[in-house]
Amino acid sequence: MHSGTFFLSLAEKLVRHPKRIVFPEGTNPQVVRAAARFAHLRLGPVVLLGKPELVKRQAKIQKVDLDRVMILDPVHGQDRQMFIDHLRLQEGNEKLKLSAIQDRLSDPILYATLMLRFNQVDGLVAGVGAYSGSVLRPLIKMIPRLPQFSRISSATILECPDKAVGDGGLLIAGDAAVVPMPKAEELAVTAVGLAALKLQLTGRRARVALLSYSTKGSAAVNEETKKVIDATKKAQQLAAKIGIKSDIDGEMQIDAALNPAKAKLKAPGSPVAGRADCLVFPGSSSLATSAPTETSCLVCGCRRRRSAAEPTRRRFWAWRPSWVCWPSSTANFIPNRAPPSQV
Repeated sequence: MHSGTFFLSLAEKLVRHPKRIVFPEGTNPQVVRAAARFAHLRLGPVVLLGKPELVKRQAKIQKVDLDRVMILDPVHGQDRQMFIDHLRLQEGNEKLKLSAIQDRLSDPILYATLMLRFNQVDGLVAGVGAYSGSVLRPLIKMIPRLPQFSRISSATILECPDKAVGDGGLLIAGDAAVVPMPKAEELAVTAVGLAALKLQLTGRRARVALLSYSTKGSAAVNEETKKVIDATKKAQQLAAKIGIKSDIDGEMQIDAALNPAKAKLKAPGSPVAGRADCLVFPGSSSLATSAPTETSCLVCGCRRRRSAAEPTRRRFWAWRPSWVCWPSSTANFIPNRAPPSQV
């Protein structure tokens, strides 16, 4: 079991409210171990996708018990025809031959996404052996976004050993995977998405910092700093409009966002500086170079009606009250709180 207090708290919630999770990469050794562990801890029903003989062979090699795990072959799934009919009705697929659609549906990640789309599972964990884009594309296409958000984005959840950082060591950062060079409007949506995600996961108000290489005009205003300043205003307006209670401030450097001593010098009076627990980076490359290395992480996509997450390749873990997961050096979520009738 993951030793971090935040991740342990998620596991405790799952014990009380189990969730049905599908793992499409059912023959991957890491996935087989994780699925067996998830089932053994009684966190919820588990579905592994893959040819049964190959999945069972891998379980034998890994010396794990899959007695509590359902193994499903996407090629022979009982709902395959329903999924084919759904794909044929999608825009752009009208002229595709049936054989082409059947070939596409043999992709376990696409099949798992359709299981999520039709509420057959509560969550999806994928990406150990697949690129994030291979997981994101079907999710973006199949799972509607929440109406109050004009864009989707992703979040990286980090649990730091220094409990003075963020909210007791918990940091949520974005965008990690979906929008590499966001505009001001997209940064604003990411900021409010992080605030909503933190509130959903912890029940606590978020303190969101929109990061830049300057703090409160300490550098000359240019196109990049102006983008962050505009995004801060738009995020505050959006949060107020949809009722997400949070403190949002920017632009600021990362030391001013996290270090109370630096915050007093650079951003006195800010409700966020020195205490931020949600960090909005101006681009995905800056997040990749700034993320702490000695942390427990999870990368997530925000704000779709269904959710997606990508656990670390080193420590495989996932949770969701209707979430999808896919693995990397952090973990991703795409939250979904809409009732099934709206999906």
